[in-house]
Amino acid sequence: MSGSNFSKKFIFNEKIDSEYLYSLYEDDYQYIEEIYQTTLTHFDEDFNAIQRAYETNNISDLKKAIHKMKPTFGFVGLTLVQHICKVFEDFCQKATSSNELTSEYQQIVVTLAESKELIASEYNKLKEFNSNFL
Repeated sequence: MSGSNFSKKFIFNEKIDSEYLYSLYEDDYQYIEEIYQTTLTHFDEDFNAIQRAYETNNISDLKKAIHKMKPTFGFVGLTLVQHICKVFEDFCQKATSSNELTSEYQQIVVTLAESKELIASEYNKLKEFNSNFL
């Protein structure tokens, strides 16, 4: 690998499955930046839907909201978070009340909030990185 190619490689946060991202987008960092931006644009709305469903004890809507948000994390390389969403979705399938999900819900809300911060941070780094190569 030549030095010039190596210097143009974006280094993702260690929590992001960069190999998976490269399998989806190769090294199209402009497109990855767009994916991150789109994810951030819709994040709060989707996150709020999860919280509303839990607070109103609507397990069906909670499962749907998690299911809707789950693939988002794959698109941004957070495959572990995507898996955590799948596990929580499975818990929702078995639950009859949000009270049964309290511990899991508290954990996933923290995970999702931390994920948003990570996505925002990576998005800002990608914007800066891409602006240097335009």
